[in-house]
Amino acid sequence: MVVGPTLFVSTTVPDVFSAATDIAGGYCMTMLYGVLPPAMAWAMHVSEETDDKKGISRTRLALFGIGLFACGIILEQVFLDLSIFHS
Repeated sequence: MVVGPTLFVSTTVPDVFSAATDIAGGYCMTMLYGVLPPAMAWAMHVSEETDDKKGISRTRLALFGIGLFACGIILEQVFLDLSIFHS
């Protein structure tokens, strides 16, 4: 049941593996290594209550900037993929 449909798709559309790796590299890896670590660090800082508010605000600003940069990379990949479909 698993091998049959997979074999059918791979023989009818041979370039599907390249498209799948492009999607995994462009979106999934950026989410996994670009967006999630700053979000987890943000949640860790929010859960810890300390008196040093100035250090936390600088940390939050840096984490926000890193997360925003990673989201920008994802948006760039979306726009790149959409421009390929319209050309």
